[in-house]
Amino acid sequence: MMPIITDSCLDIEPHKTVGECALELMSKGDQKQGVIDTQREMTKGYIDELVKCACSGSRAYPGAKFFYICVQTRRERLLQNVVRNQFYHRMTRPAPAFDLALYYYDPKDEQLRFVWCIPDKETVEIMSDPTYIPAKGEEQLHYFVKCFVDGSLV
Repeated sequence: MMPIITDSCLDIEPHKTVGECALELMSKGDQKQGVIDTQREMTKGYIDELVKCACSGSRAYPGAKFFYICVQTRRERLLQNVVRNQFYHRMTRPAPAFDLALYYYDPKDEQLRFVWCIPDKETVEIMSDPTYIPAKGEEQLHYFVKCFVDGSLV
């Protein structure tokens, strides 16, 4: 008879939930994290998730000429320091909304194309101010925000 091996036998620490990790970080007080560090953490696995979603969409819509992939960014309501990206595919083009990035996927050619991105509500408010001058690298996002605000982004 083989012995049963458990986590306690191996001294393996059980995995913590996202909530446990978030609460632990929040209890440590205000820890400064740069924008670049935040962006790096948020984009870990982003491309891999896009590819997974494209493959899933190809299976869900066999024979489709194209479909869309949406990336919805969501901040957890109870855990202020947790932000998640939700990847999903759909056949119809969504209406522009806050915290949404849109991609177009052609399964025949396996081509994924970025369409547009709308940031969070606060960023839209800042960027839509007529006196706002976009920094280098923000020009395209600023254009999307202007089109979103005036209703011409589709």
